[in-house]
Order: sequence, then C-alpha cells, then structure tokens
Amino acid sequence: MKKIIAIIIFCSMLGVTHLFGQQGVGQLAFNYDMSFGTGNLGEYISAGSFRGMSVQYRYSATDNLLVGFDLGWNVFYEKREYDTYTVGTQSLSGVQYRYQNQVPLLFTVDYMFMADSDFRPYIGLGIGTMYSERSTQMGIWTLEEDPWQFALKPEFGMLYAVTPGTGLKLGFKYYTGMGGELDTQGYFTISVGMAFIIN
Repeated sequence: MKKIIAIIIFCSMLGVTHLFGQQGVGQLAFNYDMSFGTGNLGEYISAGSFRGMSVQYRYSATDNLLVGFDLGWNVFYEKREYDTYTVGTQSLSGVQYRYQNQVPLLFTVDYMFMADSDFRPYIGLGIGTMYSERSTQMGIWTLEEDPWQFALKPEFGMLYAVTPGTGLKLGFKYYTGMGGELDTQGYFTISVGMAFIIN
C-alpha cells in the first residue's frame, strides 16, 4: 500500500505542476469519497466506507469536452462477530476482521454542460485498472487476495464555480472491477471536493 500511496502523491504533484504551468486549460479536484459496496464486495463487507479520497485532473480539449485521469483510494472495514466461517474446504470459528482496499487508476472523458455558467453539470466515463486488496483476519490466521482488475467508472455530477479559479464539486460514481482472482468488485461513491479551475 505504501507504494500505491507514493504513486498517487507523485501523480498529483505532476498534475499540479501541469495545471499551473498551462493556464486556462486545466482543472484539478481533491475529493472526500464515501463508498458503499455492491455485489461481491457488498456481501463481503456490508458496512459503508467513510475512509476514501480521490484526485481528478481534467484538461479542456474543447469548451465542453474534458479528458484526464482519476486516482482514488477507499478503505472498507467490517468486524464480524464470533461464528463459523467457511473458505473453500476449510471451516474456522472465531471473530473475523475484514478489510478491503480499492485503488482505481483511470483515464477519463467528461462532457460538461453549460461550460460558461457558474453551475456546470457533467457526465463522464473512466476506463483503466483497479487494485483490490482483500484481507480476512481471524485469530492468528490471515487470508489475502490482491488482484489488479480491468475497471470502468461512469460518473455524473456538478461543478459550482465559487471564484474564477476555484469551485465546489459533487460527484456520483460507480466503480466496477472485473477479472483476476476475485469476482466482480463494485461500489457506489458519493464524492465531495474542491476544484481548482483555470478558465
């Protein structure tokens, strides 16, 4: 996980340099993410994740079309009470602690409506990869799975320009990771953040 965090910070710094080095064409947003697992992830951990963040960089290809990348990190956690749990052909009894880290790395395309307005709704699509790190801890035993999966992320939201250079951002995203040793991993995210905009 330390390597992934270092990559996220490094890429974010590159984004800041490019944003302020190319005035008039960039947007960088830092978001707090609240996520809720669906499908296999939701069955494994039913509790929502309130430990999440994402960094989004967008470059204005036209007035309405934005291209860029997303980097994110969400931590899901749940404590399961004493019970008998079966994994494959083995059954163990005890209290379970379940953790799952999701790290999406995506290239994105967004379409922004009303680009000249202070209130700017948008829709977008991200495509790339997602790292899933699943850890099940029970007593002295730990089971781990950590595949990279092909990922898709539809998104819609709004950007509200507070000043000519900053804005508030609200986004609704759905991440889907497919392939690897885990079944399809999906989660819905509500994202609230601050965007730095160069008009």
